[in-house]
Amino acid sequence: MKRMRRKLIILITLLLFGTVVVYGATLPRDMQRKLENIQMASAVYDRNNQLIGNLYYYRRIWVDFAKFPKTLRDAVVAIEDARFYQHNGIDLRGMARAFYHNLVPGGAMEGGSTITQQLAKISLLNSERTLVRKVQDITLAMQIEQTYTKDEILTMYLNSVYLAHGNVGMEAASRYYFGKAASQLRLEEAALLAGLIRSPERYSPVKHPEIAKKRRNLVLKKMLEQQYITRAQYNAAVGSDIRLAKSNDLAAVGGYFLDYVRETLLKEGFDETDLRFGGYKIYTSLDLKHQKAAERTMLQLPKVAGAKTQPEGALVSLDPKTGEIIAMVGGRSYASSQYNRSTNSYRQPGSAIKPFVYATALEKGFTAASVFEDKPLTIQLDNGKTWSPENNDRIYRGRITLREALRNSVNTVAVQVLQQIGVDAVVEQLERMGVNSLVKTGLNNDLNLAPLSLGGLTKGVTPLNLTAAYVPFANLGVYIKPVAVKKVTDRQGNLVKQFKTVKQPALSPQTAYIMTVLLEDAVERGTGQRARIPGVPVAGKTGTTSDYTNAWFVGYTPDLVTSVWIGNDRQDQPMRSSAGNIGSAAAAGLWGSYMKQVVATGKPGQFKEPDGIVWANVNPNTGKAVPGFFSRNAYKEVFNEKNVPESGAYKIWKWFLPGRKPKQEATPSGEEAMPEADTEYGQSQQKQDVAE
Repeated sequence: MKRMRRKLIILITLLLFGTVVVYGATLPRDMQRKLENIQMASAVYDRNNQLIGNLYYYRRIWVDFAKFPKTLRDAVVAIEDARFYQHNGIDLRGMARAFYHNLVPGGAMEGGSTITQQLAKISLLNSERTLVRKVQDITLAMQIEQTYTKDEILTMYLNSVYLAHGNVGMEAASRYYFGKAASQLRLEEAALLAGLIRSPERYSPVKHPEIAKKRRNLVLKKMLEQQYITRAQYNAAVGSDIRLAKSNDLAAVGGYFLDYVRETLLKEGFDETDLRFGGYKIYTSLDLKHQKAAERTMLQLPKVAGAKTQPEGALVSLDPKTGEIIAMVGGRSYASSQYNRSTNSYRQPGSAIKPFVYATALEKGFTAASVFEDKPLTIQLDNGKTWSPENNDRIYRGRITLREALRNSVNTVAVQVLQQIGVDAVVEQLERMGVNSLVKTGLNNDLNLAPLSLGGLTKGVTPLNLTAAYVPFANLGVYIKPVAVKKVTDRQGNLVKQFKTVKQPALSPQTAYIMTVLLEDAVERGTGQRARIPGVPVAGKTGTTSDYTNAWFVGYTPDLVTSVWIGNDRQDQPMRSSAGNIGSAAAAGLWGSYMKQVVATGKPGQFKEPDGIVWANVNPNTGKAVPGFFSRNAYKEVFNEKNVPESGAYKIWKWFLPGRKPKQEATPSGEEAMPEADTEYGQSQQKQDVAE
């Protein structure tokens, strides 16, 4: 007890000393600039110059003092700081009580802050609850009081308090909850908003209407006790029900993207203080139309009845010609979770990695018509163990082409291709295409057959990373680093920074186009059928890891590359619902739902065929080009003109008809479309076997 008294005496002495020092002192100029510019936090615009939001405040509408009704001002003062108009920034009686309780061992930290202190904390400090921070906000509060009038302080406060569901300030909250401006609030509505300040999420009328009503009535009681309202007004207000706006169409858009923009600018050397208070105008790559469609799509994520945790998801859309991020969603709802899974969650890609293996093979001289034997494999590992990769459907098809293997996501062929071209070649190819998260050292690493052929990577890839890695397929072989910010200007429109696009060649144009043709086949007749869009060319690949812990579809049209990922936040938690396992078919379905909302109407574009492409008839048994009349089972296949596997008959035919370039007439004939698969055999376990 003596020790506690000693601490209290020391604290009071420091407080009195601080009071003497700051009394009569005005707020330092840099602090004044921050406080007066809190309404000038940087604004973010989409690619069409439409306002997305504020860089540091999800949704905020700044209004002047006169726009706040007296009932709202009175309600806030009554519940938050009854002596606001009497004190000089601190309430000594409230502080003494709070300090005593905070010094009691095991006692809960108590508030006691005035409105001015709260404003200092919101605008100039942080939210940590320590005695040092408390002394800081006391000092700043007294300086604020010497610099601004009470009405100016209250204006800044009412515009700065957070009121749940992404709303900052009373005006934004009034429009969100009641569908009208703050100036039109009724007494009971003003009291409800005032009650939110102490604990916005707990007292939210959307989440907890009964608790919100009790809190509202407490505010009304305080207003009655402090003679702001009459008994008749009190009785009428407490007897009223809470009536919220029927539709919250003003829900903010792009929260995950705004966070990513802020992180990007900080990495680019921008100062956080300047971003918060400098009033920059930030012009970005986002398209609000696409972003809204993406957020609507994430609301369709599958749900598991009765489960405490629900599968999360992410969606990323890029412009393949510019690398610009057109849409970004990092979860079901930004309001419920601000963790951006599209940029921060590293997950195993499963069979979505196979296109990189096949693209490497094409670069090394294989063709879409190369023939492999789909059969059971037993592979001797370096650690003395054996590994027997299996196909998802446990079916072995015998001799098939590389095209068929990719279309049906055949695991045994992917492994054989990787064996022949080598691990190092695929690693180099992945890195040229922007995948920079491969693990190359340690007991568990990615320099093995299972991780690279079947996608059980040690660390994994983020949805943004994997989406960008598919860009070269859609962009004739050119990789472009994802672009979020295009330029930044100051509040007068003067250019502060122009962002440059970073490009690098990753594939030959011919290989990129051939891969697109093969991935179109995977959508039309293979595992990605749920992503089909009538009349629109679509190429893409599914991916599901073992035990259904990750489900992917990464696909593209000529104008947009999009990925959808579904999974639980815990990598080891399978996704299962009453309808069965949640796999890549669900991801492909969400992808199709989103893309149907945003693809251009009218005549769709086509994937551009580069120079150096040849279409030739192929014997599926040999994988070699033949004259069309030579084989009854021949089908049209696409080749790099420098790498056509010519049969003797084809050479003679070409000699008689020099310069002829056969056109694509059909996909392989005589083959029925495979039924849509929900998953491929994932390889997290196989990866571990290799590592051991």
